[in-house]
Amino acid sequence: MLTQEQLAAVRNGLDYEGYMVQWSEKNALPMRGLDPVQRRTRFYSRYNMERQERVETLWAASESFAKAIISVPGPSDWLFITDDWCVDSAYSLPLVRWGSQQRDDITLRILLKDDHMDIMDCFLTNGKRSIPKFVGLDPEGRDLFTWGPQPAAIRDIRQRLMDDGAEGRIVSSTTVDWYAEDGWLEVERELTHVFMAVPS
Repeated sequence: MLTQEQLAAVRNGLDYEGYMVQWSEKNALPMRGLDPVQRRTRFYSRYNMERQERVETLWAASESFAKAIISVPGPSDWLFITDDWCVDSAYSLPLVRWGSQQRDDITLRILLKDDHMDIMDCFLTNGKRSIPKFVGLDPEGRDLFTWGPQPAAIRDIRQRLMDDGAEGRIVSSTTVDWYAEDGWLEVERELTHVFMAVPS
Protein backbone atom coordinates (compact mmCIF):
# COMPACT_ATOMS: atom_id res chain seq x y z
CA MET A 1 0.00 0.00 0.00
CA LEU A 2 1.33 3.42 -0.92
CA THR A 3 1.62 6.19 1.62
CA GLN A 4 -0.60 9.21 1.17
CA GLU A 5 2.43 11.17 0.00
CA GLN A 6 3.25 8.55 -2.61
CA LEU A 7 -0.37 8.37 -3.72
CA ALA A 8 -0.35 12.14 -4.18
CA ALA A 9 2.80 11.82 -6.30
CA VAL A 10 1.03 9.25 -8.49
CA ARG A 11 -1.98 11.50 -8.97
CA ASN A 12 0.33 14.38 -9.88
CA GLY A 13 2.13 12.21 -12.43
CA LEU A 14 2.11 12.64 -16.17
CA ASP A 15 -1.03 11.95 -18.15
CA TYR A 16 -0.51 10.18 -21.48
CA GLU A 17 -0.38 13.40 -23.46
CA GLY A 18 2.17 14.94 -21.11
CA TYR A 19 4.30 11.81 -21.30
CA MET A 20 4.28 11.91 -25.09
CA VAL A 21 5.18 15.62 -25.14
CA GLN A 22 8.25 15.21 -22.94
CA TRP A 23 9.24 12.12 -24.93
CA SER A 24 9.01 13.98 -28.25
CA GLU A 25 10.92 16.94 -26.87
CA LYS A 26 13.72 14.70 -25.64
CA ASN A 27 13.95 12.88 -28.96
CA ALA A 28 14.30 16.22 -30.74
CA LEU A 29 17.39 17.18 -28.75
CA PRO A 30 20.78 16.85 -30.51
CA MET A 31 22.85 13.74 -29.88
CA ARG A 32 26.04 15.77 -29.70
CA GLY A 33 27.74 15.59 -26.32
CA LEU A 34 26.01 12.42 -25.15
CA ASP A 35 28.13 9.62 -23.73
CA PRO A 36 27.82 6.11 -25.26
CA VAL A 37 25.15 4.95 -22.81
CA GLN A 38 23.10 8.10 -23.31
CA ARG A 39 23.38 7.76 -27.09
CA ARG A 40 22.21 4.15 -26.94
CA THR A 41 19.19 4.96 -24.79
CA ARG A 42 18.32 7.87 -27.09
CA PHE A 43 18.35 5.50 -30.06
CA TYR A 44 16.11 3.10 -28.16
CA SER A 45 13.79 5.98 -27.31
CA ARG A 46 13.44 7.05 -30.93
CA TYR A 47 12.76 3.53 -32.19
CA ASN A 48 10.31 2.91 -29.36
CA MET A 49 8.15 5.82 -30.41
CA GLU A 50 7.80 4.19 -33.83
CA ARG A 51 7.03 0.84 -32.19
CA GLN A 52 4.37 2.35 -29.97
CA GLU A 53 2.76 4.11 -32.92
CA ARG A 54 2.72 0.80 -34.80
CA VAL A 55 0.82 -0.91 -31.99
CA GLU A 56 -1.66 1.97 -31.83
CA THR A 57 -2.22 1.63 -35.59
CA LEU A 58 -2.52 -2.16 -35.83
CA TRP A 59 -4.04 -3.31 -32.55
CA ALA A 60 -7.76 -3.59 -31.91
CA ALA A 61 -9.01 -4.65 -28.49
CA SER A 62 -10.65 -8.04 -28.20
CA GLU A 63 -14.13 -8.37 -26.74
CA SER A 64 -12.76 -10.29 -23.76
CA PHE A 65 -10.23 -7.53 -23.02
CA ALA A 66 -12.93 -4.87 -23.15
CA LYS A 67 -15.20 -6.89 -20.84
CA ALA A 68 -12.34 -7.48 -18.41
CA ILE A 69 -11.73 -3.75 -18.09
CA ILE A 70 -15.36 -3.17 -17.21
CA SER A 71 -15.09 -5.78 -14.45
CA VAL A 72 -12.32 -3.95 -12.55
CA PRO A 73 -13.66 -2.20 -9.42
CA GLY A 74 -13.62 1.57 -9.48
CA PRO A 75 -12.82 4.31 -9.00
CA SER A 76 -9.13 3.56 -9.39
CA ASP A 77 -5.82 5.11 -10.31
CA TRP A 78 -3.80 3.24 -12.90
CA LEU A 79 -0.07 3.73 -12.43
CA PHE A 80 2.40 2.95 -15.22
CA ILE A 81 6.07 3.19 -14.18
CA THR A 82 8.40 3.28 -17.15
CA ASP A 83 10.90 5.16 -19.28
CA ASP A 84 10.83 5.80 -23.01
CA TRP A 85 13.89 3.63 -23.75
CA CYS A 86 12.00 0.54 -22.52
CA VAL A 87 10.96 -1.77 -25.37
CA ASP A 88 8.41 -3.64 -23.25
CA SER A 89 6.74 -0.33 -22.45
CA ALA A 90 6.34 0.63 -26.10
CA TYR A 91 4.35 -2.54 -26.73
CA SER A 92 2.20 -2.44 -23.57
CA LEU A 93 1.40 1.21 -22.84
CA PRO A 94 -0.99 1.59 -25.82
CA LEU A 95 -3.13 -1.23 -24.40
CA VAL A 96 -3.10 0.25 -20.91
CA ARG A 97 -4.00 3.68 -22.25
CA TRP A 98 -6.90 2.31 -24.29
CA GLY A 99 -8.18 0.45 -21.25
CA SER A 100 -8.11 3.57 -19.10
CA GLN A 101 -10.14 5.44 -21.71
CA GLN A 102 -13.03 2.98 -21.45
CA ARG A 103 -13.98 4.10 -17.94
CA ASP A 104 -14.76 7.54 -16.54
CA ASP A 105 -13.67 6.41 -13.07
CA ILE A 106 -10.15 5.36 -14.07
CA THR A 107 -7.27 7.83 -14.18
CA LEU A 108 -4.01 6.82 -15.86
CA ARG A 109 -0.81 8.39 -14.58
CA ILE A 110 2.71 7.69 -15.83
CA LEU A 111 5.82 8.02 -13.67
CA LEU A 112 9.40 7.93 -14.94
CA LYS A 113 11.25 5.33 -12.93
CA ASP A 114 14.34 7.37 -12.10
CA ASP A 115 12.25 10.29 -10.84
CA HIS A 116 10.27 8.18 -8.36
CA MET A 117 12.55 5.49 -6.95
CA ASP A 118 10.61 5.30 -3.68
CA ILE A 119 7.46 4.32 -5.56
CA MET A 120 9.38 2.03 -7.92
CA ASP A 121 10.76 0.23 -4.88
CA CYS A 122 7.22 -0.64 -3.81
CA PHE A 123 6.81 -2.74 -6.95
CA LEU A 124 10.06 -4.64 -7.44
CA THR A 125 10.28 -7.77 -9.59
CA ASN A 126 12.46 -10.41 -7.95
CA GLY A 127 14.16 -7.62 -6.05
CA LYS A 128 14.89 -5.59 -9.19
CA ARG A 129 13.60 -2.25 -10.47
CA SER A 130 12.23 -3.74 -13.69
CA ILE A 131 9.99 -1.70 -15.97
CA PRO A 132 7.36 -1.23 -17.05
CA LYS A 133 5.28 -1.85 -13.97
CA PHE A 134 1.52 -1.43 -14.25
CA VAL A 135 -0.45 -1.12 -11.01
CA GLY A 136 -4.10 -0.52 -10.20
CA LEU A 137 -4.72 1.39 -6.98
CA ASP A 138 -7.91 1.88 -5.02
CA PRO A 139 -8.75 5.34 -3.58
CA GLU A 140 -6.73 4.60 -0.41
CA GLY A 141 -3.64 3.55 -2.35
CA ARG A 142 -4.01 -0.21 -1.93
CA ASP A 143 -3.00 -2.47 -4.82
CA LEU A 144 -5.86 -3.87 -6.87
CA PHE A 145 -3.50 -5.59 -9.29
CA THR A 146 0.05 -5.47 -10.63
CA TRP A 147 1.53 -6.50 -13.96
CA GLY A 148 4.94 -6.32 -15.55
CA PRO A 149 7.55 -5.95 -16.63
CA GLN A 150 6.74 -8.22 -19.59
CA PRO A 151 4.66 -11.24 -20.60
CA ALA A 152 5.81 -14.58 -19.25
CA ALA A 153 6.38 -15.91 -22.78
CA ILE A 154 9.15 -13.46 -23.68
CA ARG A 155 10.52 -13.50 -20.14
CA ASP A 156 11.06 -17.26 -20.47
CA ILE A 157 12.71 -16.87 -23.87
CA ARG A 158 15.05 -14.21 -22.55
CA GLN A 159 15.96 -16.32 -19.53
CA ARG A 160 16.81 -19.34 -21.68
CA LEU A 161 19.04 -17.20 -23.87
CA MET A 162 20.84 -15.73 -20.87
CA ASP A 163 21.23 -19.18 -19.29
CA ASP A 164 22.88 -20.32 -22.55
CA GLY A 165 25.31 -17.40 -22.40
CA ALA A 166 23.81 -15.31 -25.22
CA GLU A 167 25.20 -11.80 -25.61
CA GLY A 168 23.04 -8.89 -24.54
CA ARG A 169 22.51 -7.72 -28.12
CA ILE A 170 21.10 -11.15 -29.02
CA VAL A 171 18.70 -11.07 -26.07
CA SER A 172 17.60 -7.55 -27.03
CA SER A 173 17.12 -8.29 -30.72
CA THR A 174 15.18 -11.47 -29.91
CA THR A 175 12.89 -9.45 -27.64
CA VAL A 176 12.23 -6.85 -30.35
CA ASP A 177 11.57 -9.53 -32.96
CA TRP A 178 9.16 -11.35 -30.65
CA TYR A 179 7.14 -8.21 -30.02
CA ALA A 180 7.18 -7.27 -33.71
CA GLU A 181 5.41 -10.57 -34.44
CA ASP A 182 2.28 -9.40 -32.61
CA GLY A 183 3.78 -9.95 -29.17
CA TRP A 184 1.50 -7.25 -27.82
CA LEU A 185 -1.37 -9.73 -28.14
CA GLU A 186 0.26 -11.72 -25.34
CA VAL A 187 0.24 -8.51 -23.28
CA GLU A 188 -3.48 -8.25 -23.95
CA ARG A 189 -4.09 -11.86 -22.91
CA GLU A 190 -2.18 -11.44 -19.66
CA LEU A 191 -3.87 -8.15 -18.80
CA THR A 192 -7.26 -9.73 -19.47
CA HIS A 193 -6.52 -12.41 -16.86
CA VAL A 194 -5.14 -9.80 -14.45
CA PHE A 195 -8.27 -7.66 -14.69
CA MET A 196 -10.61 -10.63 -14.37
CA ALA A 197 -8.82 -11.82 -11.23
CA VAL A 198 -9.45 -8.58 -9.29
CA PRO A 199 -12.08 -9.22 -6.58
CA SER A 200 -15.26 -7.28 -7.24
